[in-house]
Amino acid sequence: MSSSDPNTPNDPYRKNPYDRPPGGQPSNPPGGHYGPFGGAEEHPLAPPPGPMGSPGGPPGGPPGAMPGKVNSSRMIFFIAGGLQALFSLLAIVTFAAAEDDLEETYGDLGVGTGIYYTLFVFFLLHAVAGIVLAVKFPQGGGGLRIWGIAWSAVLVLIGLLTLPLGLLWLALGIVCVALLSSAESAAWFNRPRA
Repeated sequence: MSSSDPNTPNDPYRKNPYDRPPGGQPSNPPGGHYGPFGGAEEHPLAPPPGPMGSPGGPPGGPPGAMPGKVNSSRMIFFIAGGLQALFSLLAIVTFAAAEDDLEETYGDLGVGTGIYYTLFVFFLLHAVAGIVLAVKFPQGGGGLRIWGIAWSAVLVLIGLLTLPLGLLWLALGIVCVALLSSAESAAWFNRPRA
């Protein structure tokens, strides 16, 4: 038994009172709203719009999330620091195992193996410092950002000193300096913390 009354609530052919009229142009009802709650931007359960129109927080992520530039530089710190630590330890072990052969081969240059050990220990300490900085990135702080930029500048210097093999370090250091010097990174590191 079917009812021909179009106002029957279960009638699948009943017209929705909130649909737009045919022709694609919406009619503007009194108050300028569609539906019982108005437009999507005025829905009572929707979060208030944040900067750049994103809902409730910094652009590019939820509130409190690291911006993409900071997260990218943090990943570079972990990768570059880990690889540099590995290469430094490997070089120290290799030099220790072949110290006599190296002195015979490179003794004429007038550079003792102690200089090489000093350089490799410096590279190792720099790598550990980069990893420690990357671990502390989520805490933020203006001083941490400055230390990150300084670490990246030293990475650029290491890349220059070890060219052509240091080309990757040079590029990564320049990228990190640029990422951490951006206004977005500065705003995130200098944000108020609880």
